[in-house]
Amino acid sequence: MDRYLMISSDGHAGLPPERYREYVDPRYRDAFDVALPQQLEQTRIAEKKFFVKEFNEKWRRGIESELQGAWDSDRRLAVIDADGVAAEVLFPDGITEMNAPPFGAGLGLKPWNVDPELQWAGARAHNRWLTEFCAEAPERRIGVAVIPAVYDVDDAVEETRRAHEAGLRGILIPALWGEYPAYHHPRYDPLWAACQDLKMVVHTHSGPTPDFEDLPGMMGIYLTEFVFWAVRPLWVLIFGGVFERFPRLKFAVTEVSEFHLPAILEMMEIRASEKHTSGKLGNFRGHLSMEPSEYFARNCWVGASLLDPLGVSRRHQIGVKNLMWGTDYPHPEGLWPRTHERIGESFKGVPPNEMEAIFGLNAVECYGLELDALTPIAQRIGPPRQTFSS
Repeated sequence: MDRYLMISSDGHAGLPPERYREYVDPRYRDAFDVALPQQLEQTRIAEKKFFVKEFNEKWRRGIESELQGAWDSDRRLAVIDADGVAAEVLFPDGITEMNAPPFGAGLGLKPWNVDPELQWAGARAHNRWLTEFCAEAPERRIGVAVIPAVYDVDDAVEETRRAHEAGLRGILIPALWGEYPAYHHPRYDPLWAACQDLKMVVHTHSGPTPDFEDLPGMMGIYLTEFVFWAVRPLWVLIFGGVFERFPRLKFAVTEVSEFHLPAILEMMEIRASEKHTSGKLGNFRGHLSMEPSEYFARNCWVGASLLDPLGVSRRHQIGVKNLMWGTDYPHPEGLWPRTHERIGESFKGVPPNEMEAIFGLNAVECYGLELDALTPIAQRIGPPRQTFSS
């Protein structure tokens, strides 16, 4: 094929908040009516807190119609066609278009200061809508169901099975578990078993951090540590033996400033080694048959939606076959609408076979996609190979 197959590992989709009402179970609609104005006000506060209000307003000017692709199927197809993207992984949305799912069931997905029953209601509402949205272009939309897994694992398994039957291909779990057991606890094994059997990819996504006061330096603290919280489940699953017990389980961590991952992988290798400094701690890895880097290579992928030249330069340290490129549409910090220009800057000098893997083939492997169905789309809209030739 003379064009690249482009699969974005990080897209966001969600309804204008008031339109989620019809997808909320009727018994929770009164609560939805009470919570909606509170959600909108909290989003406005967050927009100011994160210093993005003026930036977003300026960025939106002139592209308002294209941004409606966050929930409008035809507009989204027009946007990704123009971007050369054949398919996308779809996470919930948030501040940019103020369209997060209700009851705290969005990317933040914090298991505190929320009613678990209502958060589940918001997650199911989003999953119902996302199922319909993906069904409008099933070969091009890789839906990720919101699963607040920490509360009741039986509920998590049931909703995961329902999402799989509806055509979704993965789940988003809370990156933070608060007072609940961490993800290597045996209580979660039924969920990991279901995801392994159903080939549902487990995801965390950057965004949530523990709550802290709005004091000077808050944003610097957030920018330094948000990656830590999103990646933390990675070493919990590895050292906790989850990938040992479930060798076919797939885990993807998305939008995590991937340039720092080699240091994390190296740290795990050092901690797992027979060093004097760790030897005094006993045989804490006797339940593992592989090195941490081997579990990462076999079971894990990175949705590198902010893949800049520094991240690209470290692709071999991370693993070329573990990296998946993404646009982060419709978020202003992502590649769109300067996608090809920014790819050209980041991938200068990268061999075509490596670009082919990172742009699309790794996602085909991770999500079990049908290459035969995607190839004609890529041949129609994908960027010609010479677009990014060095």
